[in-house]
Amino acid sequence: MKRDLESITTDIKNGKGPPLLLLFGDDLQVEAACKTLLDKLVPESHRGFNLERFDGRSAPWDQIEAALNTPPFFPGKKVVWVENVTYFISREQKGELAEKVLQAWSQGRKDEAVRLLMDLLAVEGWTQEQWEQLQTATSLEQLSELLEVDGTETQAEVQALLTYCKSQGMDLTQRRGSEGDRLASMFEQGLPPWDFLLMTAVQVDRRTRLYKRLEESGAALQLVMERDRSGRISRDSLAEFVGQRLREAGKTIEPRAREMILLRAGDELRSLQQELEKLLLYVGDQALIRTQDVDLIFADQGEGWIFDLTRAIAEREALAALAHLARLMAQGEHPLKLLATIAAEVRKLLAARQLLDGELRGRWKRGLSYPQFQQIVLKDSVPLLTRNPYADYMCFQRAEHFSVAELRSYLAGVYDADLGLKSSGHNPRLVMEKLILSMCLGSRNGKGLAEHRVGR
Repeated sequence: MKRDLESITTDIKNGKGPPLLLLFGDDLQVEAACKTLLDKLVPESHRGFNLERFDGRSAPWDQIEAALNTPPFFPGKKVVWVENVTYFISREQKGELAEKVLQAWSQGRKDEAVRLLMDLLAVEGWTQEQWEQLQTATSLEQLSELLEVDGTETQAEVQALLTYCKSQGMDLTQRRGSEGDRLASMFEQGLPPWDFLLMTAVQVDRRTRLYKRLEESGAALQLVMERDRSGRISRDSLAEFVGQRLREAGKTIEPRAREMILLRAGDELRSLQQELEKLLLYVGDQALIRTQDVDLIFADQGEGWIFDLTRAIAEREALAALAHLARLMAQGEHPLKLLATIAAEVRKLLAARQLLDGELRGRWKRGLSYPQFQQIVLKDSVPLLTRNPYADYMCFQRAEHFSVAELRSYLAGVYDADLGLKSSGHNPRLVMEKLILSMCLGSRNGKGLAEHRVGR
């Protein structure tokens, strides 16, 4: 039986459902779900006695079982929260775990790398004595083999990881291979009536017998964000995440500001959450979040600079476009990469302008609102230019300011700029600045670029 968090919390509130729950998936969503459950089960004032927390990587099952068998001090439920449990990991996940260890370490998420390494060693049955002997070159080779790495650079990463783990006092003595069986036995026999066992896990093999038993009983919930074909968090999932946080804060947001956040959001929800918190602190009591608020405060974690630079060019804001260019080049963005994004924007604007002059003539009108655009222009809400209807709407608005001839001349200017960047004797920044100025200040008849050919 599959359930969602809302139905689970409702059942708990009504005294229904299994007396335990396994949460796993995205760590930020798991953290938020745990907070929601605790708020339902244990009042803040009772948590000193009616809540016990354990680290599942080190706490022995005997200690956890003793906590479960001890009645609560205050009336009501007692929550035993076991974090980072390793009862649902199998040896078949060894390669996947090893890859995640190295990925987390290389991305600077050191504590997560330590947790994952502990899980991997526990699955492999390492003892504390084996771990303590990891000082010699031979022992280091064993760890490198376990992580399936080769090459001098990667070996250095393994050495750095080992040094950091040693400094954290990593302890494997408490993990027991039979603890999953003991959990299964307690689940079958039934927990004491006052208990709710909450478990969270970094890694779960859903093929294990224990997991399948919990899933059938509605006691397991995976919290993940929907991802697109490239593996990135989908736009709809990001929009829902952002919308939920803003609703909780009692804020509304301008459509353009919302679009800017989605473009600037990266693939790490925790980083996105931090940026949203900064934004909320900045606006304070202000009910509406404006585009200028996002532009000033919200850090670019993806490639939102595409929106900033190309928007400024498309809106003929020469000074703003040059400022964005200077910032991006100072950050190390390659001119050819910037040129490619400008070319893509020009092609998109050209396609939009041709549609406005063709099949959309009579349907698109200057000043059309977004709801009107959806009803009048779009057919079955299917985007015409991009993957997002609102992005289409904004693109058509920008295309209003250009003629087909003008946009075609811009493509010729992009071609000249490409030659200038790839040949010697031209300053890349000057090449880009000339292109941008020609696009922003060129005449409406399309002669602006023809008279200012880059590098001529």
